[in-house]
Formats: sequence, structure tokens, C-alpha cells
Amino acid sequence: MKLEKNNRNRCFIVLYFDKDGLVDRYMTNMLEAIREDASYVLTVVNGFLTEEAGRELSACCDRVLYRPNTGFDVAGYREGIFDLGFHELSKYDELVLMNYTFFGPLDSFSEMFREMNVRDLDFWGITEHYSLTVDPYGVIPYGYMPEHLNSHFLALRRDFFMSFSYRDFITNMRNPDSYVDSIAGYEAVFTKYFSDLGYKWEAYVDSDEYEEYSPAPFAYHAAELIRDKKCPILKRRNFFSDYMINLQNNAGESQIRAYEAVLAHTGYDPALMWENVLRLQDLAQIHQTMHVNFYPDSEVSRHSFVRGEAVAFILGSEAKFRALLGRYLRSIPDEIKVIYLDGDETYAEKLRQASMMAIGAKYVLILNPFDLPEPQGDVMKSSKASLLYGDMEALFGSRAVIGNLLDTLDEETHIGLLVPPLPMYGAYFETLMDGYAGHFDELKAFAAKLDMTFPIIRGDDLPVYPYGGSFVARADAFANAAGEISILTDEGERVSCDLVRLLLPYLMQKQLRMTGVACGSGYASTHATNLDLALRENNKVVFERFGPDFYWTELDKIRGKAP
Repeated sequence: MKLEKNNRNRCFIVLYFDKDGLVDRYMTNMLEAIREDASYVLTVVNGFLTEEAGRELSACCDRVLYRPNTGFDVAGYREGIFDLGFHELSKYDELVLMNYTFFGPLDSFSEMFREMNVRDLDFWGITEHYSLTVDPYGVIPYGYMPEHLNSHFLALRRDFFMSFSYRDFITNMRNPDSYVDSIAGYEAVFTKYFSDLGYKWEAYVDSDEYEEYSPAPFAYHAAELIRDKKCPILKRRNFFSDYMINLQNNAGESQIRAYEAVLAHTGYDPALMWENVLRLQDLAQIHQTMHVNFYPDSEVSRHSFVRGEAVAFILGSEAKFRALLGRYLRSIPDEIKVIYLDGDETYAEKLRQASMMAIGAKYVLILNPFDLPEPQGDVMKSSKASLLYGDMEALFGSRAVIGNLLDTLDEETHIGLLVPPLPMYGAYFETLMDGYAGHFDELKAFAAKLDMTFPIIRGDDLPVYPYGGSFVARADAFANAAGEISILTDEGERVSCDLVRLLLPYLMQKQLRMTGVACGSGYASTHATNLDLALRENNKVVFERFGPDFYWTELDKIRGKAP
């Protein structure tokens, strides 16, 4: 069935879910965009929305239908179809079933609809997944995963969705009880089932040239699809995918390349993506997936320092600092005011003082040369000296490093905090343990007290925080974070210095600000050597005992989980 090129007689059923009952701008932006190509938009909400969120969503569509959060998107699509009824749907030339799991349109959906209107098809989608010779879930009826359109967006022509075949399928299917059920019982079988009945289908994005590299080009070649194939969407999961799975398929570059393609080749506002992801996802996973790491040049910077744009606070006495670390003081440009906080106050109290004294500045530099974490056990105190050296070199090693970090904050507006890399050497290798240095349970408890609703997961992704207490921050976001810590201490809560440092990135996330790792190029080579050596020496021991294998399989062997 073909349509006229500019046909807009189209009904959308949009499935939406948000665990907090909120509606972010990316979603209202997308709903407003599809109105250009729709006659009617029904949004089906799995779960609940706050009163304000409900008003925001209602303003962008014709009607909102609420239902229990069961059955995933499949059940929502079905309920939307049954609520409207096939008699009402028969008025439309096309029915689009789409959900909230992607950002878009990266430019416009209209070009896509005009192009697909003139193709003689029964149903179509934006992207497709190629076939696998195996069934990765063990429950797909065909015994393998067939080639299929991704169900986050399916467009059905009237002759198709009014056919007995489709109505029988959608009416009699069972709602899924799990994510696996929704893939194995709906997405993975829909295309083949109807193709075998003689119905014609295509994907808007032609990704056939990438099939030999990956069965899921929309995930692992999204950059090329956006740049070269006019793909109008990017999956939300691009920002928080399982990094171990990434490393099964490539060097971990796919997600950041896709984001860079959005910036370089579309007009989409990246703030729409970051504010949604930061509100809902685990910070460590976002950092790892998106490689939020910066290695500013230690020799050259184009930054023009302006008096008053930044304030540097040294948490200690001037005399001691000049004696031990005078060269870093000389790295701080004259345009940046330097203030010493050398009283007996706690680390948290000094941060609060700094936030109040930095009013009017854009950026804050915190140099913490004395109140450093103590190494555990009977070890050489040189580890402590190395921690101080690494933190100072990473963030304040030269005028160029400082200038380039301020430029980074200027350009990367979603970044609120820049911290040095964690010290994975000497006694700190043991002290840090899983990255939380034994404070994970305390962190979770205080996060709950501070009304942080995003997940904090102890997993494969290391946390990112200023372990030694030094950092560079956006002044307004820093002031808000310091204020929240002060509320805790004012209420009599005992918040250790280590926990304050661990909380800072999450207090930034609460403000929808990201934390990144920064390391000046002068120190980056030392840090890279340390990590490379540690990995290689670990590998020698592991390979000697278990034999070489894929990385994730090697880990399963160590954990005793390998077959």
C-alpha cells in the first residue's frame, strides 16, 4: 500500500513510562515534532504521572490514557489500539506505534515520512536488527533470532492493521511478563511472522553494509547511521549501556561516537539528552559508557583568563603550601584570586565557606594539600605524597591545564565537576577496594536522606569522585552541593570527610550535572603506564591459571561461573 508523498492522515499511539512520574523536555519535544505528521496522537502512560507532568504531556497530544505499569510497551500498544477500536483506527491511513526509549527527531521526522509514504509497504520501521543463528534468550519460537524491525517504532498501513491476520495476532497474543518475553514473543517474531504471510516491510535506515560487522547497527554503528543514513533517532541506552557487552563487540567507542555524530551532524539540543539520563541513570555507568574523561594539554591553552571568573581555595596554611607545593601556586594565573582556608574547620565546613566566598565567580578551584585520606595498614607514607602529586598535576599542573579545564566547563555545559583520576597504586589500591573505599552503604543512606532518586549501583562501573579532595567545579552547582552538605551537618548528621567527597558527584547529578575525570597531559602518561602495568601483571597471573580467553569469559572463570 502506497500513500501520497505528503499524506499526514496518521494516528500515533505513543507508549510512555517514567519511574518518577515526570516528563522531561526530550519527550515533549518529540511529541510536538510528531504533531507535524499526525492527525491524532494518543499517549499511553504505563504507571503514573505527577499532576504537573500530566498537564505537560496532555498539552502535546490529543489524549492521555493511563494504565497499570504491566506488560511493558507491548501491553501499552495493545491497550491503546483496543481503546480506540479498529473502527476508529480505520479512518487513518497509517498507525504508528512508538515508545519513549529514544531521543529524536535529531532533525525532523517529516522527511522520513515523505520518503516512506511512497514506498509500497505493509509495515515499516526506522531501524532493524539482523538475524542471529542462535536464540540468545532460549525462548524464541523459531529457535533462532530472525531479522526484524526494532519495535520502538513501527508504522502500519491501514490495509495491514485492518487485516484479519494483524487483528488476530494483536488481539490473541499474551502480554509479556518480562523484558525477555517482550523481545522473544513480540519484537523478534513480529517481522518474520507477517513476512511469512506475504506482507512487505522495510527499514527506513538502510544499514545492510554494516550487517557483517554487527547484527545491531543501530547500537554499534549509530554514528554512521546518523551521519550518512539520516537516522532521526538515538536510543537512550546509548548513554548507559552495559560496557562489558560493548567490549564484546568493539573497543567501547560506539556510544561516544554516536553522541559526537549528533553534535556534529544534527541540530538536536544535547541538553535534552543529558537532563533525562542524569535524572534516571547510574552515574558511574554513564561516565564509563560515555567516556567522560578529559586530558587537557599541559603546554598550550587558548583560554583568556578574566579577573573574577574563578576563585581558587587552598585548604591549608599559606606557609605550608608555599613550602611544599609552591610551584602549583605559580601555575594559578594572576586573574584568579587565591584564598587560604587554614582554620580548624572540617572539610565540609571549608567547602561551605568557599561556596559563600565564591559568589559572583563562574568557577571554583579547590586545592586540598593536607587533609588527605590515610593509607591503610603498615605501608610507606609515600603513597600519600603520590596522591597529592597526582591530584595537583592532573588539575593544576600548569597555567595551560587550568585554562583548558575552564574551557572544558565553558564548552561542556552539562559538566558540573571535574576530578582527578582515582589513585590505583600503592596502599590506595587496597583502600579503594570496589571504588567506594568501604563507604557504599553510607553513601546510599545519605543519598536517600538527600532525596536522590536516581540509582546508585555497586557494579562493574567505578565511581568518579575527588578522592583526595581537590577538584574544579562550576561555582553555582558547587554552592548548591555545599549547601546540601551543610544541611546534613546542621541537623547533627556525622558526615565524614571521605563521605563528603563521595557525595559531591551525586549532589551534582541531583542538579542534572555530570562529573568528569580530568588529567593534564603531563601526568596522563604516568597514569596510563600505571593502569597498563597493573592490567598486564594481573593478566599474566590469570592466564597462567585459567588460560587466555575473551575478557568477560575470563572474569567468569575467576568467579567460578564459567561452564
